[in-house]
Amino acid sequence: MIKSFKTKITEKVFEGEKPKKLKGLDFDLAVMRLDMLDNAISLQSLSPLKSIGLHPLKGGRQGQWAISVNSRWRICFEFVDGNAINVEITDYHKG
Repeated sequence: MIKSFKTKITEKVFEGEKPKKLKGLDFDLAVMRLDMLDNAISLQSLSPLKSIGLHPLKGGRQGQWAISVNSRWRICFEFVDGNAINVEITDYHKG
């Protein structure tokens, strides 16, 4: 279950809004991925879905995970005690 969002804009996408700041984001796919994350009870329940590109992050984002949306867009999050926290949609080219 998603317990917290790192950004309000990510929360708005989860609620079905289409903020203009996220140019190029496939909103329908982002909402679908956020719903999958909200329903996940473990990382293992996400990992069999190869198309989402679940992977651990390194460097300054160590401890976080990412799933692909489209193009340069990723959903980054931490997974603690069966819950996703600090969920954010980010442009991985901007770091």
